[in-house]
Amino acid sequence: MLTVITPAASHAFTTLDTIKAELRESGTGDDGWFALSIDRASAAIEHWCRRSFAAETVRESVWLTGPAESVSLSRWPVLSVGSLLEGGAQLPPDAFEVDGAAGLAYRLTDPDTRRLWRAGRIVATYTAGYVLPGDPGRTLPEDLERAAIMLVRNWWYDRDRDPLVKAEETDGAGRTEYWVGAHAGGATLPPEVEGLLQPYRQIPMGG
Repeated sequence: MLTVITPAASHAFTTLDTIKAELRESGTGDDGWFALSIDRASAAIEHWCRRSFAAETVRESVWLTGPAESVSLSRWPVLSVGSLLEGGAQLPPDAFEVDGAAGLAYRLTDPDTRRLWRAGRIVATYTAGYVLPGDPGRTLPEDLERAAIMLVRNWWYDRDRDPLVKAEETDGAGRTEYWVGAHAGGATLPPEVEGLLQPYRQIPMGG
């Protein structure tokens, strides 16, 4: 179970200025469309990756059914840990260490020795995620911003196209074919976008 304590002000993976520069658009008439599309693209990326990326402070409970070498936190990269409780008792800072990039917490008996976590409930309060574009100290990987830009760019150029048309023939009597159902190959995002996102996708437990 995870509770967001301090939510991010925004989950936008790119900025209005970046999108307009990409599309060479200087007017303001479509700013509302761009802003909405940035939000849609960012949400689509988080949904496909099965995780949140904006830096937030959260409280997470992890139940261990048996002794474990590490506790896997659902948000990463971990930026800081406010507290860790094992069996209801708060651990001192020298009783654990965290691999921030992987989101793994390890139990220590001393600074150089790890031991197993006991079975039961572990409660972690921590801050994890990336600083998004447009904020000072931005840390969001360029691939993630590029994926959002590509989605918005695709939607911009597709605005006047019928999304169901997959082929047209202008010679002879004319022929039009339509997509039925999902995207080709069952893809939920364009293949080039999925390729950028694959390293950041969270793999479900057990699969």
